Amino acid sequence: MSSGPASEKRAAIFDLDGTFVDTAEDLAAAMNHALADAGLAAVDPGAVRGLVGSGARAMLTRGFAIAAGRAASEGELDAGMDVFLDYYGAHIADRSQPFDGAVAFVESLREAGWAAAICTNKREKLARMLLSALGVDALFDTIVGADTTYAKKPDPAPVRLCLDSVGAASGVFFGDSDTDIRAAEAAEMPCYLASFGYGPLTLRGRATRLFDSYDDAARLFREEGLA
Repeated sequence: MSSGPASEKRAAIFDLDGTFVDTAEDLAAAMNHALADAGLAAVDPGAVRGLVGSGARAMLTRGFAIAAGRAASEGELDAGMDVFLDYYGAHIADRSQPFDGAVAFVESLREAGWAAAICTNKREKLARMLLSALGVDALFDTIVGADTTYAKKPDPAPVRLCLDSVGAASGVFFGDSDTDIRAAEAAEMPCYLASFGYGPLTLRGRATRLFDSYDDAARLFREEGLA
């Protein structure tokens, strides 16, 4: 990979869940395990799929509301999160896999001189555990999670930290949700949006490009002379 000055170096910054890795089944399993521990019935994973990018607590909050028919107390959520995180950490890659073509796409960008980063609303420790379990952690020059800096997406702070960490002055953000679009906009960065991700995508018209697969993303990059 190129080691030129920041004025020349570019960074490809990827959201994790729903963009680079398909994690929905393992996250839903952890949520339902936490609900079962609270004496509640399992929830259809599709009912919380759109909350993946907002973090585990948002998923558990919605799951509890569906299963219990009421809002959870903060104490119930705190206890549920402990159970969720313990279970998820032990089963973090039972069914999760990078989306088709994702690894090859990042490899091609690195060969073209791009730095690569993960910017996720998953806790940094869990993001690192997941990427390591999948054997793809070495693809990324830096990993920024929800707790790495003082704010999480859609605040631009984690996106800018990715740029600073790899010594890049500019970049492209790859995401799958309104949160990612807003974070990229706040960081004044183009956003490529994965149509196959978890969403929600009510702001899709504000994305720079929409891609249906990583082969499609590679084609768009070639057409625009980016790689």
